[in-house]
Amino acid sequence: MALAILRRLLLSVLVLWLVTVLVFVSTEVLPGDALQVSLTSDEASMMSAEDLDRKRRELGLDRPATVRYAEWLAGAVHGDFGKTIIGGSQVSEVIAYPLRNSLLLGLVTASIAIPVALLIGIAAAYWRGRAPDLAVSTGAMIGYSIPEFASGNFLILCFAIWIPIFPAMITAFTKDPPSALLSAAFLPVLAIVIGSIAHLVRLIRAGFIESLNSDYVERARLAGASDLRLILRHALPASVMPALNSAALYVAGLLGGIIVIEKVFAYPGLGMVLIQAVEKREVAVVQAISLVAALIVVTMNLLADALVMAIDPRARGR
Repeated sequence: MALAILRRLLLSVLVLWLVTVLVFVSTEVLPGDALQVSLTSDEASMMSAEDLDRKRRELGLDRPATVRYAEWLAGAVHGDFGKTIIGGSQVSEVIAYPLRNSLLLGLVTASIAIPVALLIGIAAAYWRGRAPDLAVSTGAMIGYSIPEFASGNFLILCFAIWIPIFPAMITAFTKDPPSALLSAAFLPVLAIVIGSIAHLVRLIRAGFIESLNSDYVERARLAGASDLRLILRHALPASVMPALNSAALYVAGLLGGIIVIEKVFAYPGLGMVLIQAVEKREVAVVQAISLVAALIVVTMNLLADALVMAIDPRARGR
């Protein structure tokens, strides 16, 4: 088991490195640089070509891209993501509170979506082919097909304009305590939960139906086991392994959905910082956020793999 986990750990390190390379290359191929983006048209007109070259040297933009990437990567390994080009702030300080806020939003969403989706998915699988299953499957397909920005704007229209119960935009600040953020984040949480439940229900339903159709569940049914015992004692444990892998993939999709919802509701999380960093060509900030997001996804997959191998010894040789 230790050898299998080590193989997956080495593969995860390779994935993280490829993420940093792809993000760096994608930012380098864009026209212009951070200096051109940071200057207004009046400031640029007042600076000579020599002044612009001197400023680029001061910011380190004159060095080859490979050198800048290698220096950033060496610092990131030690937790130092460098400084922003505009303002000279530490990147770690820029993303610290937004990262906390995004993790808070994701944790609250997952704690609601996973149990609810588990119950709905089990019910749909148990009554497969009947009215509850058809209703759940139809609702899940509709919810899964609606983009996050569309569901978010629809909720704003319903509960902030037509029925003004909740604010359309988040009124809390980046460094506010979690209680202040959550008290104003009902609509963002609801928007993410709707899409998350629709995605998870389809996965849980499929895995649970496969477990219910297995031979050992059929033998337990023929032996006279009650429906509750079939679900809790036989079918549910067999659905744990595919559910764990699905939960890891769900986290990956959840991060992308959170970024969209943060933009729609002006939630002070990593999504807003990422969009601003892309607009200003702050390569270090974009790379840091991408690395953190990839690290979260890889960590969740490693935990899921470790749990699967602990439960099922057959998975240790894969």
